[in-house]
Amino acid sequence: MAFLDELIAPFIVGGAPTNQKEFAFGQFFWAAMYYPHQLLQIWRPANVHQQYHTATNFNITTNPSDAFKRPLPYSDPPLAANEEFLALKAKRRPVVLIQPPDESLQEVPKVSMGIRVVRHLCVVAPVFGLINPEGYSRAPEEFLSRVRRLEYPQFCFLAASGPLTEDSLLRLDEVQSVAIQNLEHTGFCLSPEALAFFRSQVSFFMGGSDGGDFTGYRDLLASE
Repeated sequence: MAFLDELIAPFIVGGAPTNQKEFAFGQFFWAAMYYPHQLLQIWRPANVHQQYHTATNFNITTNPSDAFKRPLPYSDPPLAANEEFLALKAKRRPVVLIQPPDESLQEVPKVSMGIRVVRHLCVVAPVFGLINPEGYSRAPEEFLSRVRRLEYPQFCFLAASGPLTEDSLLRLDEVQSVAIQNLEHTGFCLSPEALAFFRSQVSFFMGGSDGGDFTGYRDLLASE
């Protein structure tokens, strides 16, 4: 039985650009990635000065009834009445760049009190290691075999190489935005063949395209 990572080799190569203006789809970086929250947890102050609206001694509150509709804003730290400080756990991990910032936005004129159009944001997909500290796999073998046969379009198996010290799982269902200045380049990227495949996988999963290389490889692996 064949797997995608056996058909495309090498999957990861060196020589990726290190200049921000040259960052491109398929490059590997390090970045702080948060874990998407399923239970809404919010940082709320134990003390609020009623006259100055200053807030202190924050603690985690779970699903408060007035979430995002507090009666008063905070002046320090600044927070509007319809805003909240979310309590999220995050970890520095490898990511693959999906979309760098759009430089054409620099041409958009600023408007007094307008929205902040230029944020220098990149869209990235996080990569999760598959080996726990004790040296055992974090996922069932049959599941990983199915991922490697492209049965789950939201996942991409990445064998240990380049910046990855262990077999890993890339998740397209957890893409996040990161400011470009918070990306730490690794000097690695997907190889040309892997890049073409991954571009088609992203288009298939996120854009509903016909799949191109992704469905072609999937059909080939299913016939093995």
